[in-house]
Amino acid sequence: MTMYTVLIPPDTQLDSLSDTDLDRVTFIKEGFCWPALYIAVVWMLFRRLWLVVIVYLVLALLLEFVTRHIGGVAPFVGGILFALLVALEANGLRRWTMERRGWQLVATVEGSTLADAEQRFFSALAARRTSPAPTAPAPAPAPRTGPANAPRFASAHVVGLTPGPRQG
Repeated sequence: MTMYTVLIPPDTQLDSLSDTDLDRVTFIKEGFCWPALYIAVVWMLFRRLWLVVIVYLVLALLLEFVTRHIGGVAPFVGGILFALLVALEANGLRRWTMERRGWQLVATVEGSTLADAEQRFFSALAARRTSPAPTAPAPAPAPRTGPANAPRFASAHVVGLTPGPRQG
């Protein structure tokens, strides 16, 4: 099963999503991104990852410069490793960019396909909306007034914790 993270638009709440907000809910797959492996810059531009494109191009040029000076198979190996790294982190960079823009991560859903994950999320959301309001949680216990494991300095001697003369 594939894991998907669910993000909702900025300035919205999960319990009060309108129909237009429901259409904008975004599911981002966890893991490897094949389009980012083959056409990374096009994929980034399509996803509007402007800062990521700039950093990608700077790092690609720096990698090209360094590996050309090393010579041999270094440019080939370096290029393949860089492309694999970008493809592994592409969906994480997309999620990071959306969170920077104010989108809220509200859930993680698993499904064999995107449609299955969407069905699970929206059916759980519908069940949450139709269920009765939860009761108020029980009050938290009062905090302790003193430190829990403080050594006593009067008569108890704890090796390394009690100040005073050493006993020999």
